Amino acid sequence: MPRVKVSIPDVLLQRVADVAEQAGKSIDELYVEAISRYIDATKDATVGSLRSRSGMPLDSPKLSVQLPEELFERADKLAKRLGKKREVLYSEALAKHMAHVSRADSALDQGHDLPTGAWNAKASD
Repeated sequence: MPRVKVSIPDVLLQRVADVAEQAGKSIDELYVEAISRYIDATKDATVGSLRSRSGMPLDSPKLSVQLPEELFERADKLAKRLGKKREVLYSEALAKHMAHVSRADSALDQGHDLPTGAWNAKASD
């Protein structure tokens, strides 16, 4: 399996580490999930339709992750077709995956209050 080096901002790296620990997975496994979902979601995208919205900070730590050969090749083909560097594609995939994971958390898990009337405590007699 190929090992790839990716840049990942500290904040995202901490989020990924937390999610991986909670799910009982390795960071490599989360990356495989993220890249696979990203490839599937963007398979029909056209060049320029998926512009990078933000740049990767130059001082972002580098992380080495292991990907299955088939996924590495699929990601490489998609990156070439979209005119992106592979590392940018990996970073975007992980960021989008973490955003998806965050949306899947409940409002209470994210520290939000329940809507008014959602919780009705029994009135004491």
